[in-house]
Amino acid sequence: INMATNEPYKLILPFHTLETMQTRISWLVNLRWIGIISLLGIIPIAEQVLKFSLGFPQIYTLAVVFIVLNVTYFFICKYFKFVNFGQEIAFTEIQIIFDFVLISFVVHYTGGIDNPFYFIYLVHIIISGILYQGIWPYINATVAAFLLTLWSGLEYFKVVNVYSLSGSPAPLKVYLVSLAAFYILIYTATYVIKDIVSGYRMLKRVIDQKSELLEQTMLERDKMFRFTAHELKSPLTTIRSMLAVIDEVYSNSLQPELKEMVERAVRRTDQVLMMVKEMIEVTQYRYGLMEQKLDKVNFQEWIDKVVEQQQIYAANKKIALIVKKLSQSPAIYIDTVSMEKVLSNLINNAIRYSPAGAEVTILPFVKQQCFGFCVRDTGIGIAPDELPKIFEEFYRSANAREMENLGTGLGLSLVKQIVEKYNGKIFVESKIGQGSTFTVEMPYLNLQINPK
Repeated sequence: INMATNEPYKLILPFHTLETMQTRISWLVNLRWIGIISLLGIIPIAEQVLKFSLGFPQIYTLAVVFIVLNVTYFFICKYFKFVNFGQEIAFTEIQIIFDFVLISFVVHYTGGIDNPFYFIYLVHIIISGILYQGIWPYINATVAAFLLTLWSGLEYFKVVNVYSLSGSPAPLKVYLVSLAAFYILIYTATYVIKDIVSGYRMLKRVIDQKSELLEQTMLERDKMFRFTAHELKSPLTTIRSMLAVIDEVYSNSLQPELKEMVERAVRRTDQVLMMVKEMIEVTQYRYGLMEQKLDKVNFQEWIDKVVEQQQIYAANKKIALIVKKLSQSPAIYIDTVSMEKVLSNLINNAIRYSPAGAEVTILPFVKQQCFGFCVRDTGIGIAPDELPKIFEEFYRSANAREMENLGTGLGLSLVKQIVEKYNGKIFVESKIGQGSTFTVEMPYLNLQINPK
């Protein structure tokens, strides 16, 4: 039972969508090309080298039929849009039955029961066992057994011409033993394949159930996440305003100890408000709730403007904030609000986790296929084993926690979500005690021409 909807789960096939099922149908098309090429390659060897007396003209005709059918199947797979699984299953079953009929003719003209290649039926039986449920795999196995038995009987009783690899008709015991071996093999193979796939489907059903419950839990968590953040924002803003009034109106009359406490409260309140803002933004970007607005900007001027907003913070921490200049600055289209969050966050982190006297350098770049920027600092750095985790929500490296107690660990997660939203990439290089370099690469949007 689905605990979220209180409804029974339906059996889930190994394919989840029409597209993935169609991919599996293409197995038959691809395998058939291999079979056709092999058949055309074996004929000259059998005729010229091994000197077999087989129905070579008929085999060539069958190869042509296979080619025509396979081209037809290929175009159906490529251009016909299936609207439900029933159409796909019916199309697959038609291919399998037609192939069984044609294979039975090929087996007859290449030696009949003398030719061990009649086990080629197994390929389609295996595919049938993977794709179908219920008795259909057994029905297909029975069709293959019936066709081989029919041709064997026609050959044994001389109703049709006999093509023998040994040059003489096979005795009855060869027919009986070969058919018995074929029956045992195909039905055993069908049972084993169905058992394996049934176990897979059962496991897949459990995984899907757990995945749905996990997704529901994450949705509920994010809903509570947003609700809590919104509820915190209003009282925190009120507290911040009251502290600002106290600091401004009563600043001169406060004792030094009280003044320091108020200033510290203001700083902490600002930090908590920033945390709440990040919590809201992360969930908004995750679920596509942020409005996308593209603006055409001069790249260098935009970089300078964003960096300028961080200059006061850098000056207060006695950190040099340096911006490298582009030789030529193109006009580009970007989501200025979102990308400003990316650059500001990276600069803010670089300043926050760098000691006094350090340098933070911003290096914009423009390439043929992308543009972007590097934010390089000479701060505390990140341990190698922690680098893969820094973009995870709520994760903060050990040395970051030591240097700065307050933080959500959401900033870099937000940055990564924004960058990937626009098909960009973000990279990080870092060494403990030597600083970090974050590089953001963004592809040009279709609205603009790539600069040369």
